Amino acid sequence: MKVIRVGVVGLGDRGLHWIRLLQQIDGYRITALCDRLTALHERALSQVKDRSRVSTYTSYEEILEDPNVDAIALCVRCKEQGRMAAQALEAGKHVNSEVPAAHTIEDCWRIVLAAERTGLVYHLAEQTRYWGFVEAWRRLVSEGAIGRVLYCEGQYFHFYTPLRAFQDPETGR
Repeated sequence: MKVIRVGVVGLGDRGLHWIRLLQQIDGYRITALCDRLTALHERALSQVKDRSRVSTYTSYEEILEDPNVDAIALCVRCKEQGRMAAQALEAGKHVNSEVPAAHTIEDCWRIVLAAERTGLVYHLAEQTRYWGFVEAWRRLVSEGAIGRVLYCEGQYFHFYTPLRAFQDPETGR
C-alpha cells in the first residue's frame, strides 16, 4: 500500500486533532508541520509518533516545496483557507480542509478551478455527519423507524462563537 505523506498546516486545536486522527489510519504518515507560531511546533511534535522524520516550517510556501509532502491537511482560519488550498493544489499537493472551504465565493472558485486544472484531490471535511447522534438519526430515517420525513431542520451550536472563524488573525477582530 502506498503511504500518503501529509503536512499539517495550522497547529492549533484543529491541527492537533488531525495529527491524532491521521495516525490512527493505515496509509498515512505525518512528514511535516507548519505554523507561523513556533511555540506551537513542540506541542504538535509531541503528538507525532515518529518525530525523527518530521520537518517543521513557519512558512506555508516552504512546506509546499517539500518533496516529502503529498497532501496538506489545512487547519487554518477560514479567511486564509481558500487562497492556501488553491496554492497547495497548484504546488502539486492534495488538500483536505475543514468547513467552510473559504471566506468568499471567489476563493471557492479558485479551489475548484485549481483542482480541475491539476487533477488533484480537494476534500472538504464535514465531521459532524460522522458523530454518533447524526449517525443514529440517519439510521432511524433510513430504517423508516420514525416514518417518512417530509421536512427537517436542525442547528448545532459549537462551544465558540461562529464569527471567530472570520476574525482577522492580526487584530483578533
